[in-house]
Amino acid sequence: MEPARRILALSAFALALAACGSGPGAADPVLKREPIRPASLAVPEVAPTTTTTAVLDPLGADHIAQTELRSVLAAAQEWYAENGTFDDGIGPVGAMSGETTVVSLSEVAARDGVAYDAHGSRLTLHRRSSSGTWFCIDIRGETTDHGFGDTFQDALAACTDGVPVGGWGNPVSATGPDEAAIGGVVRALFDALATGSIDAAYDLVSAGSACRPPDLEALWPAGLALADSADYELSDISVFTDTATASVSSSVLPDSALSFEKSDGGWLLTIDPCLLFGPIAAEQMDPAARALLEEGLIAVRSAFVMQSDFAFGSTALAEMEPSLTFVPAAEIRFAALSYSGRPAEGLLITEGSPGRFYCAVESLSAVTVYGEGAAASELDTPARCRANAIG
Repeated sequence: MEPARRILALSAFALALAACGSGPGAADPVLKREPIRPASLAVPEVAPTTTTTAVLDPLGADHIAQTELRSVLAAAQEWYAENGTFDDGIGPVGAMSGETTVVSLSEVAARDGVAYDAHGSRLTLHRRSSSGTWFCIDIRGETTDHGFGDTFQDALAACTDGVPVGGWGNPVSATGPDEAAIGGVVRALFDALATGSIDAAYDLVSAGSACRPPDLEALWPAGLALADSADYELSDISVFTDTATASVSSSVLPDSALSFEKSDGGWLLTIDPCLLFGPIAAEQMDPAARALLEEGLIAVRSAFVMQSDFAFGSTALAEMEPSLTFVPAAEIRFAALSYSGRPAEGLLITEGSPGRFYCAVESLSAVTVYGEGAAASELDTPARCRANAIG
């Protein structure tokens, strides 16, 4: 009776998996129970040595499973590049994957190998380590997500949750999931820096910070990107129960140590965002202000060509370049320009970082003059702008 019961159990599991991955448009597989462990995984994997046979520790076993997944992924991407689809790739991909066995999703309970679940440009790979941990990689177009868990369902949920993770961290350690979560916080932080999303960045900070949203907004103008890209390097994540640290290196945070605390099951940064982001914003505001002046000068020159003098108002400039914001001289601020003109010359002023203002004088008789001052009142006439000229 035992063989008959096992055949029935495997058949039911295969049918469940096949129903979950029946074709394009099907929902992600959701299993009702953990897949039956193949007989070949009932004993620990071993690694031969020159003198003896050593049982693999969990970390070594997981490393093998991850390596096999990466090997199959590389072969699958080669198949996709040649055919424009991941479909019908089990055989060819298996042949290109060396000694790694590639099986269909419906065979994963009965055969030991990397499960291959393809739907056009979508591919999900699954592998169970002999440690008992399931690993998966999910490919959707240009997005690659990694996941792991104690069960097939947990791993699948982690790698199809819409939050792409670039690696598996250390699933053997008790803090493996925490490491992955901390990595997600860092990724979200750099996305916010690259897009100028102040609210998104502040939401990643612990409530214990003395810096409140209005304080941060005063230092970091809305929409100002603090990084050219979201690229960074993350290393040395250390978790201590409810606190953690991580080393981060990027163009805006070179060799920085970030600290975290666990809150309601998640992780938040324990930093003062005003102290961390304020100086970075100040560095970005001055180049942005000077670039804005150049855009304003293009509009001034265009208006001059139309009118043959500089005695026009900011309305004419706004019509020349609708993306520019013009305000009265008394309301000069970052990301906005003030203009005043008379027939022979025109003056533009804008604000950079706190306590720094920039001006430019365009005239018929001389090249453009640029000036800088600690207050708008130091630059509010062509003569004052020239008196504070900078190279």
